Order: sequence, then C-alpha cells, then structure tokens
Amino acid sequence: MNLKTQTVTFAALFALYAGGVHADEDVHSELDAGNQAFAAAIIAGDAGSAAAGYTDDAYVLAPGAATVRGREDIRAFWQGMIESGVKNVQIDTGEVASSGDLAYATGTLAVTGADDTTGHARYVLVFKRMSGEWRLHLDIWTPSM
Repeated sequence: MNLKTQTVTFAALFALYAGGVHADEDVHSELDAGNQAFAAAIIAGDAGSAAAGYTDDAYVLAPGAATVRGREDIRAFWQGMIESGVKNVQIDTGEVASSGDLAYATGTLAVTGADDTTGHARYVLVFKRMSGEWRLHLDIWTPSM
C-alpha cells in the first residue's frame, strides 16, 4: 500500500472515531448479512458473487500474500481460494460501528480446507456506503492462535 493510500485509509478510520462512531443494530445486521452471503458464495464456488460485495477499488490484504486491489483481481483471488478446495467458511461478526458513509466490523472466521483441517483468523473490515448499500472496501485478516 503506498503512502497516499495509507494516509487516506488512516484518515477514514480517524473520521470514524472523530465523527461520532456509534454502534447500530441495523448496520450490524446489514454487515453480518453481507458476511454470511460472502461465506455462502465461497462455499458454493461463486467467486463472482463473493467479489460483488466489494467497492470497485477495494483492497484485500491477506496474510503472506501480495496486496490485491480492484474487484476483478479480488474475484480472481477468491477463485483461487475456491479452487484450493475450501469446504466451509464460518464468519462471526463481532463489533460493528459506523459514522456517516463509513463502517467497520471486527470478528472471527474459520475456514475448512480440502484436507478437513480448519484454520481460524481474526478480521477487520472497512465498508463504504454506496447508493444505499454497504460495500467492502478494505478486507484484512490475521491467523489466530
């Protein structure tokens, strides 16, 4: 991520805190529904539907991987994950807060692979509201112990 992008992302997150962040059950429900739809799309092998919930210029920052930017590259990233043999994805949406047209969610996820082992991770997601819909703009996770 270049300095300009880092600065914009930091400014957006700061705006969430400075602009009166508030927890909202409706926003939590909407973001959780999006998380569940994403998980269902991956399990169904539909990378196009998984990528459809991202902004056009979204980022995926996966552990040990190069930064993925843009909906088409994100679709290809998730297609690779699907082709690796993902059997199940469980996403638990934890804390959610929003301010204006930005929101974030934290939580945990579990992914079961082709060899039946399950990996666990924690995530942070940043969303932008566009045309009345929450779209995923920044997707980052880290393995949990």
